Amino acid sequence: LAVAAPAQAAVVERGESPITTGGYCAARVDSRSVIGLYERGSLNCYGYAGAQFVRLGTGNAYDACRASNPGRVIAGVKEGLPDHYLICLVEV
Repeated sequence: LAVAAPAQAAVVERGESPITTGGYCAARVDSRSVIGLYERGSLNCYGYAGAQFVRLGTGNAYDACRASNPGRVIAGVKEGLPDHYLICLVEV
């Protein structure tokens, strides 16, 4: 009698644009956010405060990945270099 091993989900890398991540930032961190960058383990949200372009706060990278990949399991996150974009590791 042969026993089948459980199927393992494949994990793919999905790069998120800073604009897409900025949408998450605007909804969850600060409505003035226009981009989100994943820098050294933190999702930083940037936008305008008056005439200055500044960091407005920090978001949750896993939540940002869940928002752009609904219904998918997020296996991890990492930083895309050199541009500091968020990469979601998504099970498919």
